[in-house]
Amino acid sequence: MNKRVLGRLAVAFLAPAVILAGAGEAFADGTVTWKNNLNGKCLGYIQGNVQAAADCGSKPSKWTETKQSDGTWTLKTNYGDCLDSNKDGDVYLRHCNGGDNQKWYELKDSSGWRLQDKATKLTLGQHDTLLYTNYDGGLKAQRWS
Repeated sequence: MNKRVLGRLAVAFLAPAVILAGAGEAFADGTVTWKNNLNGKCLGYIQGNVQAAADCGSKPSKWTETKQSDGTWTLKTNYGDCLDSNKDGDVYLRHCNGGDNQKWYELKDSSGWRLQDKATKLTLGQHDTLLYTNYDGGLKAQRWS
């Protein structure tokens, strides 16, 4: 093969990989754990309530994450509720309904992952044991790994 054909093949195979690597979103459906970059505690749930300070090795810190066709993700508990929030900054669990308040953009920056609610455009954060959503201030409490 000549260099021109090899160059076209390289672009055809490498371009999609570069686009995916730079997209700033998680890559596959499955089980995830989100650890807060400020205090090292995990996003979890217990008895139908979302909690901010879960033990990262426990089952209630595991979420089933599913990519939606609009590029967002849903975070579902093992008993069928989804992470939800509202414009007032409240974070809670609700029966999964496919609404935009249950869809989260996963955006990567230099300080970690930012989880942004699709409906409110507010970013998930953690203060002590309280979860909240608020405008993104780039705070360590609003970054996850």
